[in-house]
Amino acid sequence: MPAAPSLTDWFPPGLVDELLPALGEWSPVPRPGEEWPFEAATRARVLAQARAALGEPWPALPASLFARFARDGDRTAYQAPWDARRARLGRALLALAASGFSDEFADEVMDGVWALCEETSWVWPAHDFRVLDARQGLLPDPEAPTLDLGAATTAVLLALADAIAGDALDARDPLPRRRLRREVWTRVLGPYLERSEWGWYDGSTAKLNNWNPWIHSDLLLATALTVENPAARSALVSRIVRGLDHYLAAQPEDGGCDEGPHYWWRAGGSLFECLELLTSLLGTGEALFAEPLIRDTARYPLLMWVGDGWSVSFADGPARLREAAPSVLHRYGRRTGQPAVAAHARALRGSADPVLPEDATPYDLRRVLGALLDPEWRAAGEAAFPLPAQGWLPGTQVLVARETQGTTHGLLLAAKGGHNDESHNHNDVGSFLVAVDARPLLIDVGVGTYRRETFGRERYGIWSMTSAYHNVPEVNGHGQPPGREFAAREVRAALGPGRAALTLDLAGAYPAAAGLRAWERTAALVRGERARVEIRDAWRLDAAPERLVLRLLLGGEVTVTGAGRALVQPAGGGRGLALAWDEAAFAADAETVVLDDPAFTRVWGAAVHRLVLTARAPAAEGTHVLTARPSG
Repeated sequence: MPAAPSLTDWFPPGLVDELLPALGEWSPVPRPGEEWPFEAATRARVLAQARAALGEPWPALPASLFARFARDGDRTAYQAPWDARRARLGRALLALAASGFSDEFADEVMDGVWALCEETSWVWPAHDFRVLDARQGLLPDPEAPTLDLGAATTAVLLALADAIAGDALDARDPLPRRRLRREVWTRVLGPYLERSEWGWYDGSTAKLNNWNPWIHSDLLLATALTVENPAARSALVSRIVRGLDHYLAAQPEDGGCDEGPHYWWRAGGSLFECLELLTSLLGTGEALFAEPLIRDTARYPLLMWVGDGWSVSFADGPARLREAAPSVLHRYGRRTGQPAVAAHARALRGSADPVLPEDATPYDLRRVLGALLDPEWRAAGEAAFPLPAQGWLPGTQVLVARETQGTTHGLLLAAKGGHNDESHNHNDVGSFLVAVDARPLLIDVGVGTYRRETFGRERYGIWSMTSAYHNVPEVNGHGQPPGREFAAREVRAALGPGRAALTLDLAGAYPAAAGLRAWERTAALVRGERARVEIRDAWRLDAAPERLVLRLLLGGEVTVTGAGRALVQPAGGGRGLALAWDEAAFAADAETVVLDDPAFTRVWGAAVHRLVLTARAPAAEGTHVLTARPSG
């Protein structure tokens, strides 16, 4: 497989020094006097959204709200008004441009810039270094700012305020513009350049995941739009290039994302924004988009698409996409010369406004501007989802196969190997998902609302992270533990026109106390007149186990219809999934898992179900085949 490209080779420091434009010589937005390309309907929506907030008090961020995370683990109470402030400023900036820079929105922009500059910290409470060490306190220290997603997101919003509204601010008073530049440097760019404790930068203290390209994409644009000193500008860009090299070197060579398709938009998607911005700033490096890893990364969302708003959902990613940015993927497909990628992006948009879809949350001004200022995206005609027949990611160890290419009708199988220390990990080596007609029915439930426990020592006390709530075995009372050492062995895939299958040995994903010598699982989609999914398990233990269980998590109502038979029916009607197993070998019990967390209920409703197959007379060696066919 191809090695990751070295961005330092593409953009060495000397080249950066030579080609990087001075502050003010480059802009991602129209300059004063240039036209902003608002369609009439979009302009009306932009103005209406911003006007609705005029005269209202800005959301408050009191210290006690920040302290809630340290006290009770709640993240949402602080982040919700934090988000609302930034969305309001973003809408005001867009409305200022849409109104022809009328005075109606200039004070609103000034108020927003001033409000963000007056915040003690831009970091999210869950990420602040001082707060994470409970012995130090409840609140952030402004003298030692932490650089996280929240701080970087704020920096780029203020940088865009500088680019869009700087002259309008200066006409009132030059101080807000000077202050925002000082705050962006003091809180974000300076600490990034001068301090080395950022584990997301090089993987020294944290996994290299979406944080790296997401933060770097914001730092790069903030540097381009706010830093005056030429030496500091060059030093920042070169350090960003090195940081992105750390990320690329840690990525699987197949272009996959072990965080799942939800996080891809801030992993692969943000990586593309970094490369797009580097090539634009420096005027070179266009051939970088032909690098195999860069091209393969763009195709990941296509493979993971189930249909009708659903995606393959291993790990923490929700099964129904949130926060997608199809305009970014459309540009990515065009830059890498992949029409299918661009078509997938256009299909994701559907009939929505290309700039401001109704459900665009959170409000991301940078990506709104990217859509607005991309005439090819705005003019793109309707497209169908490509829906590839199958794909295998050998580095990520994920297989996805659908019954018929180009249609969501029929079966879709997704199966994974991997290990139990992936980003946003669940203990799910060997798990699989099955959908019928674009509706997942054998599922991974995903993750609940983020709290302190989600990323702390208590993570694997949360039910949805454990192997007991994934489609994997339990042996001698043991599920899969967390840890890089608990991994699949002898992983191989076979893809053909009539059958697509993933085979792996699960024994290494279990502790020694389980007594497993081998557990070969083959998850296969069989096409043809009697299309079906087959899950074949063959195990060998040191001795007969006291207990052996196969569990299936179900995204629909389950009815045990007879000996060794059950039907899973989706809410709202449509074809279900008929399951069959060896009744002589396994007894079945159906359980209801009640859901009350909004992160679950928005996807699955009030409950999911679990089918528990328990071996009647567990033996040291055995085989079993579970089949799943569309009902009706």
